[in-house]
Amino acid sequence: MSAVSPTSTVHTTVLPVRWSDQDLNRHVNNARVVTLLEEARLSAMAAWLGQDGVPDPARPRVVVSLALDYLRSIDHGPELTARVRVARVGRSSCTVAYELVQHGQVAVRARTVLVQTDPATGRSTPLPDRVRAALAGVVVPEPEPEPETEPGSVTVRA
Repeated sequence: MSAVSPTSTVHTTVLPVRWSDQDLNRHVNNARVVTLLEEARLSAMAAWLGQDGVPDPARPRVVVSLALDYLRSIDHGPELTARVRVARVGRSSCTVAYELVQHGQVAVRARTVLVQTDPATGRSTPLPDRVRAALAGVVVPEPEPEPETEPGSVTVRA
């Protein structure tokens, strides 16, 4: 189930948590979380870009960066909801941000940078104009970082 609300550019989809996604600790294995993010991204790209969002070896977009924060474990069974948004669009790349939510709480926050590549050279190439325009139309900017309480201080949240 996927949806892009007419008033929101955040793509929401429900992801199945498979029995085989678990590890010996009885929670979803960290490597399987990356697969869940990929499934959420593919769903979002298809919703935002239509046919241009379907992976195509003739016009590959590849992940060049992945940042992931595991905030709590993901269990087998309860529904897992992915919230996906475009955080930034560049000349040949876009940044996609994710939240995986279970039990009403964010379990994972992640970001990927996708780069449009030329299949003949493997080098970056500009995003097609229609793709860049469509992605720019659904950008949800990053929230401003909270100010530090003192210069050089660090805030730790549990």
